Amino acid sequence: MADEDAAAPRKDARRGIQSVEIGFQLVNALAAARGKLPLKTLADRAGMSPSKAHLYLVSFQRLGIVAQDPVTSRYGLGPAALHLGISAIDQLDVLDVARDHMPRILEQTEASASLSVWGNRGPTIVFRLDSELPVPLSVRVGYVQPLMTTGTGRMFMAHLQEREWSDLAEAEARSRPDLLEQTRGQLAHIREAGIAITQNMTHSGFFGAAGPIFDSDNTICAVVTALGLSQATDLSETGRVATVVRETAGLISRDLGARTG
Repeated sequence: MADEDAAAPRKDARRGIQSVEIGFQLVNALAAARGKLPLKTLADRAGMSPSKAHLYLVSFQRLGIVAQDPVTSRYGLGPAALHLGISAIDQLDVLDVARDHMPRILEQTEASASLSVWGNRGPTIVFRLDSELPVPLSVRVGYVQPLMTTGTGRMFMAHLQEREWSDLAEAEARSRPDLLEQTRGQLAHIREAGIAITQNMTHSGFFGAAGPIFDSDNTICAVVTALGLSQATDLSETGRVATVVRETAGLISRDLGARTG
């Protein structure tokens, strides 16, 4: 008898966790919806009966996770859900998220990969993964990259306001006055393509293919870049390297809460 009593709490605990997982299907359905939903539609999307869904919704309303419109009786996310979402965003770190996805660049292209953020002196590498192929020794964590001769720099130029990079770009362009105008003319295409590719510019024999990472405000917060030997590499915007970099940047952006096309 004692053994049965001891086992009961464990069984109840497992049942309680399962009920949370089931109920959260309703919250997921609301999060995916573009507006408030009637009970039957919400229950269908969560894969449960309206009567069962209603019981969960009563509890979620008490917690503020769900709110019901008093006029239409439709359900939407409540203030507690908004608070949780904001808190989750605040706790996200692009470096932590990027670490989960960047190895796929090495695995699928054999190129090295780096993550850069915008610093007070320009695009700064904060994390890198090296493949077995050689990379320039200067490309290390803390390295501030040129704007106009790297894919990373050009990607930041394409998505940041010009006032944020104009002084740095003009300083770079002193030795090559034509470079700034040439680069400016390519920024719209870079935004559209979602990839910025350079080769033999900063480091002879090497290419860089950069993709933008966006945060929950759909603002660029970092750039992920593949770096490798230009020889015998398809560096077209539809090639393997560009595709993998673009997909990797998209996965990191998704996990940061971005809603991009």
